[in-house]
Amino acid sequence: MPTINLPIFPLPIFLLPRGVTRLRIFEARYLKMVSLAMKNQGFVIFSHDRDEKAQPMSVGSWVEIINFDQGEDGVLLIDVRCKCLVDIKAITQDTDKLHHGDVSAKIHWPDISLDKTTDKLAKSLSKVFIDNAELNALYPKQHFDQGDWVVARWLELIPVKLAEKSLFVDKDSYSQAKELLQRIILSE
Repeated sequence: MPTINLPIFPLPIFLLPRGVTRLRIFEARYLKMVSLAMKNQGFVIFSHDRDEKAQPMSVGSWVEIINFDQGEDGVLLIDVRCKCLVDIKAITQDTDKLHHGDVSAKIHWPDISLDKTTDKLAKSLSKVFIDNAELNALYPKQHFDQGDWVVARWLELIPVKLAEKSLFVDKDSYSQAKELLQRIILSE
């Protein structure tokens, strides 16, 4: 895929392909970003946590807006889904202080069937979805029968530092991600 220029939204959020999250948009520059995203090809969430000492990732989540609404407080709520991960090559800032980046698509994990471990992870993740109506509502299509989808959703949810999660953006990192989740989720 060629390099394209997209708005960049730095957030302490980790989102892998097919992951969905809800964002609250109220700053003028990010309202502009939403407007640009609706007209064009979306925007990039740049995983960045100001509290962490590590360098921010040079990988972002290219998202598309799949739903929007207005909260009771008048703030714009948007649901976004990650289309793919992107390598961020350069970031600039416009006069409204909105960041833009030259990005290109990055290959991530292939489709992977469930195995004994991911089947257990799928069952525990399904319970999390059932117990959390808001999370469940973000995913009208759930893929508890796909190992890569299950592992990715767990990685997004677990309370681990972004620097540690960033190890799992590479296309060959699936088995390490699964091992981490096995230790954290299934060790009980």
